[in-house]
Amino acid sequence: MAEMLTVIAPMFLLIVVGFGAGFVGRFRQAAGHLNAFVFYFALPSFIYTTMVSAPPLGSFPAVGLLIPLTLTPLLAVGLYLLCRAVGRWRDHAGPASLAGTFGNVGYFGIPISVGVLGPEAGLVAGLVHTAHNVFFMNAYPMVRTAVHASRASSGRPQNLRQLWRERLWPILRRAVLLNPVLGFILLALLTVFTPVQMPALFNEPVEMIGQTAVPLALFCVGLALHPALAGVRSGGAPAAPVIFGATAKLLILPVITWAAVLPFYDQLGPVWAGVLIIMAATPSSTTVFLFAEEYDGDGRLAAAILVLSTALSLVTLPVVAEFIL
Repeated sequence: MAEMLTVIAPMFLLIVVGFGAGFVGRFRQAAGHLNAFVFYFALPSFIYTTMVSAPPLGSFPAVGLLIPLTLTPLLAVGLYLLCRAVGRWRDHAGPASLAGTFGNVGYFGIPISVGVLGPEAGLVAGLVHTAHNVFFMNAYPMVRTAVHASRASSGRPQNLRQLWRERLWPILRRAVLLNPVLGFILLALLTVFTPVQMPALFNEPVEMIGQTAVPLALFCVGLALHPALAGVRSGGAPAAPVIFGATAKLLILPVITWAAVLPFYDQLGPVWAGVLIIMAATPSSTTVFLFAEEYDGDGRLAAAILVLSTALSLVTLPVVAEFIL
């Protein structure tokens, strides 16, 4: 346990530094620019370097991607239906299902996987990150957009072609075709699984930029806690669904992932199995607050789950890592 804390605690210290910096206006104002640098430059470079420098995989078990692409959506739907069934949670169903399943797999999952399991986890973590984010960055915005369009039509037949062209296709294009993280991951896969190799003139500066990703990303997580806490303090985030969402993210999802991994452990091996469980155990992504604000009109509940799950993960992640080892 103490050994795992030495891997994970510095990451939380960076979050604390970012949170402290958030009390200064100039840093709060720069948060958007810093996040843009992380998303468009640092994180893609970090993931690319981590994947191409990882030792070769002995195998590529398809079940390793099927598990997160099956369990996570099922849990998200289950959380949504449960919240809808509880009358007073009805309006919080979308944000609760999102924050209770959308993990911070990039900023937390990849560096923790590599720190706990070794560099061989880099390629696996990049692949799991891709599957997780392609699903969430498209599914939630598209579903919520379609729901809002259906409500706005007041029961009248919708022009599906127009809905796709004007509202759904731009979401898919932005999240997939114009996503720099996905582009660099595909480049890494091309480099790893084919004879194609990028020149040192490309790899070296990319590696240098990638070295800024984890500290800057965690600094940005700390900055993001300020608007999240402001949303919590303004009210509108009942305690019960917040606790339930954080429990789903930090306990239920890792446990059902572990249960799903067990029957396939011989196929997966320790690295795939460990990465899947670590990814499932990450706290809510900072994106949940932004998505809830944009697609639900109120990010306060998602913000509360984000803050609570991030704080509690200082305890839960070392326990999960120790369990895996």
